Amino acid sequence: MAETSEEQTSAARFGTFGGVWTPCVLTILGVIMFMRSGTVIGQAGIWKGLAILAIAKGITTLTTLSLSAIATNTEVRTGGVYYMISRTLGPDFGGAIGLTLFVSQAISIAFYVIGFSEALFGLISPEGSELAGTLATYYVPQLTSSVVIVLIFALTFKGADVALKAQYIILAVLLLSVLSFLIGGLTAFDMDTFTANSGARSGSEELPGISFWVVFAIFFPAATGITAGANMSGDLKDPAKSIPNGTLLAIGFTAIVYMCQLVLLAGYSDQETLTADPLGTLTDMSVFGPLIIAGVFAATLSSALGSFLGAPRILQAMGKDGLLRPLEYFGVGHGPADEPRRATVMSLGIALSIVWAGGLDAIAQVISMFFLIAYGMINLSAFVEGRSGNPSFRPRFKLFGWPAGLAGAIGCAVAMIKIDESYALISMGIAAATYYWLKGRAKGDWGDAKRGYIFARTRENLLLLEKSPPDAKNWRPALAVITDDCERDRAMITCASWLESERGILSVLELSEDPGELYERHIKRRDRAAKVRQVLHSRGIVAFADSVVVPDMSDALDVVIQSYSIGSLRPNTVMFSVPPPAQEHRRDELIDMMAIIATFNMNVVMYKGARVDENINRKRIDLWWHGQQNGSLMALFAYLTANHAGWRGAKIRMLRVVKSADEHRQAETELAELVASARMTMDVEIVLSEKPVFEIIGDRSSSADLVVLGLAEKDLWDFQSFLNNWDELLARLPPTIFVRSTGEVDLMA
Repeated sequence: MAETSEEQTSAARFGTFGGVWTPCVLTILGVIMFMRSGTVIGQAGIWKGLAILAIAKGITTLTTLSLSAIATNTEVRTGGVYYMISRTLGPDFGGAIGLTLFVSQAISIAFYVIGFSEALFGLISPEGSELAGTLATYYVPQLTSSVVIVLIFALTFKGADVALKAQYIILAVLLLSVLSFLIGGLTAFDMDTFTANSGARSGSEELPGISFWVVFAIFFPAATGITAGANMSGDLKDPAKSIPNGTLLAIGFTAIVYMCQLVLLAGYSDQETLTADPLGTLTDMSVFGPLIIAGVFAATLSSALGSFLGAPRILQAMGKDGLLRPLEYFGVGHGPADEPRRATVMSLGIALSIVWAGGLDAIAQVISMFFLIAYGMINLSAFVEGRSGNPSFRPRFKLFGWPAGLAGAIGCAVAMIKIDESYALISMGIAAATYYWLKGRAKGDWGDAKRGYIFARTRENLLLLEKSPPDAKNWRPALAVITDDCERDRAMITCASWLESERGILSVLELSEDPGELYERHIKRRDRAAKVRQVLHSRGIVAFADSVVVPDMSDALDVVIQSYSIGSLRPNTVMFSVPPPAQEHRRDELIDMMAIIATFNMNVVMYKGARVDENINRKRIDLWWHGQQNGSLMALFAYLTANHAGWRGAKIRMLRVVKSADEHRQAETELAELVASARMTMDVEIVLSEKPVFEIIGDRSSSADLVVLGLAEKDLWDFQSFLNNWDELLARLPPTIFVRSTGEVDLMA
């Protein structure tokens, strides 16, 4: 069950700073900053320590690029990472990651609060004291943790707005503590000490040395938390803008803080002291020590608060989707902001049970693995979309390329294995088991990128493609070029390769007529099919080639169109060339064909052009707008052509003719909004003129390299009149295509 636009509007109330930047910063600047940054310098030295920081931030930055690409290519609603992955890789993948993320974040609530309690009781009674033993006997730490969890629950149960306002207070305390140790470190910095801390520590009996990757494993949780803002997607005013900007700013800001902290610690104390007492060293370095203790409490409580905000929204999103029947109960929201109160209570129950179960050291490592799995899946989702060349994958975020998604996914996998091979295998096994359990059970009627990815694969995936229903988001050109002489129509075939641009399926069918015997037609078919393949090979065109020789062409066309498919993989667009006026016989055949094509209601492309010069520098495509139905397919073909290797750097010019100044303003606004919403780069030009349209097109587009025009349905039924009307203009224009769409392409998908 999808969230309505009204609900979405009422819930969306936070901007980039409050909804994304603040939650991310509060999660990233966590316990590791206070408790383990000194260990990094003490064990690895400053240069390896900075390398660890760079690797960790590199993984999360790549993940953020992938996250930003997905967030700006689709409407993001409640559910954050779960919503994005499920809409990209389908409900089974999304459900598997959603469940693991929900459980991980719910357990994280307990983990962070226990860290708070341990720091609190460490101040009251040092470990090993008689008082500490007495408190442990009466379960005082567990009771304290439970009380703190209930208090945070009460805060979040009232709504995200109350919880996020509380985060501002925590943020202020945290930033004051950061400012305190930065100022203290600058005033006490010693270059000799910094130089002495350049290499890794050799180790001693009291404090043995540890390897680079173990130190990386200790520090890496400091880089996580980048999804804290994305998990609030349903509460953001503009997720597509806030998620990329807020997350990248948070990564940059926290990277500077961590880098400064590591450098200042290296210039303040020796490695033995940094390793033995990292928190005490940071407290001593600070200009006001109590602020560091306050910072530890702020870091643990803010991380717990962030998990309490994020976990319920993931569960609520899965319930709203109707992913599984038991989860639908948690999809119900309350109040005008659609607060996930049922899911919040569920998160409370899990957190309290973990507090009393104990043994969180091992569980914490599995939690870290699940977060890395989620990051890996984000990268994998973006990689699949980008690498498959799906025409609908047009993110507004332009810094992403599919190699970044692949590198991020590999980086997450390597980090998991380096941190702990056993826990990596356990975590991957649990995620895989959840996926296979959901496969076939998870419900979801949205389109996903699997169809686009399977589209270009071989026979074993055709069965999967048949089960995946077509939708506007994943529409690809399955273009069938029909000709009676492939050698004569080489220019049309080349143009067809531009329109398909290796994003769909291009097939070239030579349909010729021979009244001879069946055996003779069979021999001719074999020879002509070989000739078609030769023509394609000579021009470097990737396409399927075939030939059909029939006694009567007009009688056979309807049979060919009906049978020209493999299951659901059938042409959705047919392409013909327009014969010159002197070739009356070919024109008569084409007129008969158009009536058949009109009956089958297929997309049609008509090509008119001379020989194509392969060495020409193609610079401009003129698209004359022809209404929303035809215009969507026209614009998509222009976009694909401009992305073809032979058209690199070419510009698309969208033109429209109007008769008055009022129409001019309205048309300019409409087309500008259309181009922006379609995520395409085009120059919009409105022509105000009383001249005949034919004359305007001839004057404006005679210097273009390709002209794209609309073709009405009535023109197919009365193709003779269409040819008569356009012959004079076609003689003046460069290569031109006429496009008639059935409406299955949606430019906004």
